[in-house]
Amino acid sequence: MTNELLAPTRVLRDYLSNSTVWQDFLAQGGFVDRDIVVADPFKAGTTWTQRILQQILSNGEEHDAGLSDTSPWLDSSWGDHAGMLKTLKEQREAGTRRVMKSHVPADALPIAPEAHYVFVGRNGKDLGISFHNYLHNFSPATMEQINRIHAEWSGDPTPLVIPPDMREFFDVWLDTDGYQCCDLFDVMASWWRLKDEPNVLLVHYNDLKNDLRGHVSRIAEFLSVDPASLRMDAILEHCSFEYMSGRAEKMAPFGGEHMSSAKAFFDKGPKRDFRTELSDEQIERFDRKALDKLGDECARWLEVGSAHK
Repeated sequence: MTNELLAPTRVLRDYLSNSTVWQDFLAQGGFVDRDIVVADPFKAGTTWTQRILQQILSNGEEHDAGLSDTSPWLDSSWGDHAGMLKTLKEQREAGTRRVMKSHVPADALPIAPEAHYVFVGRNGKDLGISFHNYLHNFSPATMEQINRIHAEWSGDPTPLVIPPDMREFFDVWLDTDGYQCCDLFDVMASWWRLKDEPNVLLVHYNDLKNDLRGHVSRIAEFLSVDPASLRMDAILEHCSFEYMSGRAEKMAPFGGEHMSSAKAFFDKGPKRDFRTELSDEQIERFDRKALDKLGDECARWLEVGSAHK
């Protein structure tokens, strides 16, 4: 990577994402030293990783504000972009170390040498199931807003409709490269190409689940924070699924206001197991497509994380 900003080489807009907002971010000053971007497909562990970063940077202290209030999802298609940009500008002026999140591919995002990028991967079959639960619990008002915005910029009035049956959704999601919501393989491949860059860290949901302490330390070191200086027990407690789901209104994106309830955002979490929810044929078909789209090494990492090494 050069010492200069790598500008996006494409624009990505779909029902849920709008990468053009990053141009507004760059126009108001862009990245500064030690900014952090959490980047991943939906439901890969974004909120969990944002929480870990928040807790590392505050050394286990709790916050009054919700997670989304201080760590905005800038490229959401329907979010309050002006408000999020204002928050990020105020944080920069205050010298606060900023954390923001993104669900677009790496080549639709500005890549700056002074920023840190944490990409989060998750077994795609668990992710697809969790993604259905997430979308199926969007409120009617949110879906109306998303569809209106999509129709305005695309000229396509076709609404986003989420079938109640998870397996039906999973098949269409797999067959249509992400249901015009998020192409898992596109996002994964784009960040895999940057995995050896010094300011990019790949983190896997499975590794967080199996060794949270070890990977909190790994993330802290990536951010140039000494793990020995951390109140690790407090951080681990505050980053547990039970603790976070019990404070759903503080933890869920937008405080859960876009969903039937904030609690619905936290479904099965680490207890999800695709083998009990998908058919054998769906599992086999997903695995074939992952191998075809990603290649052997990347597909294996997406499946299990560091366990494949």
